[in-house]
Amino acid sequence: MELLNKEAMREWVRSAARQLDHDTVFSRADVEGEILPNFCEGRTIFSVAIVAQMLAILITLVTRRISLNLFHDLLLISLFVQWIGLASAGVLCVSRKYLNRLNNLRAFGMAYLLLLCVTWLVSESAVWLLFGFGKINTPRPEWYNYFHVQNICMSAIINALVLRYFFAKHELRVRTLSAERTKARAMLSRIRPQFVFSSMNIIASLTRSDPAKAEAAIEDMADLFRMMLSQDETLVPVKNEIEVAQKYLAIEGLRLDNRLRVDWDIGKFPRKAVMPVLTLQPLLENAIRHGIEPMTAGGVVIVRLWEHEDKIYIRIINPIPRTRAKRVEESHSMSLEDIRLRFQSHYGDTAKLEFGRQDEQYIVNVVLPTRKEPT
Repeated sequence: MELLNKEAMREWVRSAARQLDHDTVFSRADVEGEILPNFCEGRTIFSVAIVAQMLAILITLVTRRISLNLFHDLLLISLFVQWIGLASAGVLCVSRKYLNRLNNLRAFGMAYLLLLCVTWLVSESAVWLLFGFGKINTPRPEWYNYFHVQNICMSAIINALVLRYFFAKHELRVRTLSAERTKARAMLSRIRPQFVFSSMNIIASLTRSDPAKAEAAIEDMADLFRMMLSQDETLVPVKNEIEVAQKYLAIEGLRLDNRLRVDWDIGKFPRKAVMPVLTLQPLLENAIRHGIEPMTAGGVVIVRLWEHEDKIYIRIINPIPRTRAKRVEESHSMSLEDIRLRFQSHYGDTAKLEFGRQDEQYIVNVVLPTRKEPT
């Protein structure tokens, strides 16, 4: 029995060491992301067209008149600016996957040069079109140099501002994801030392009185920490979260003995259904810590999970002691606010977490999308 205990603990330590080595590489790849947005998407192209039109209106108002008709000038400038804007979006769409492989400075420089080249090519093409339709007598009119210099200078300023915006947004996303990763790692360590030490003491006491139960407890604890440490993804299948929660409750049940009883009701979930890693375990820990532990007789934690219309619904109900109901409710709220922030970082306003006291019970309701939509 002692040999089994040592082997299980060694396996746990080896698993933790492997995960710590892996986290350095994974976190860096996950945080860096892509610098430039996807210019192949219709939404991005529409945004480019809107910005180009606003720029065309501004140019029409501040530059010298081309003809006596203001709307005629706006039409010509709009066509020209839209041509440059859409051509630039097309070039960035094609070159995006190559630019995103470069470091920030090189990607900025290459994208900047590409956009300036697009401006020059569109300007030159516009001159030749005017010559081809007989609007000018020569492809090198007297305003040829001024036309190119003006367009290149305006393009240099505008593209520098736009690219700087993209890189500033990328840096903000990197910082946000880094903070999110830090919070996720903090959640991975939410298993309280009290839980670990108490569980290990109980296991030690069971090694003589009930070796089979002690061996099962060691295996459950090793499996729990292995599953928690091996979660490389931010979003995991629902069944993985349920397995982690069940392992956790099995160990807590050993620690609290017959004071903890769990009523599970799990519906069917599609394979695409995912949720943030360590969603259920903190919710259940919160219910046990503030609901079951303070009560001498313990109680029942009710867990309900179901899927409806591409939404994941979670409901956790636990009893609260009568004498300290208000204090327990405040402690519940403080712990659940951290979980709410995690959901908002993943899903924004599409995720909901509601909680509150009802009679002598504390009810937590969570609504999550079945899968995270691409941003």
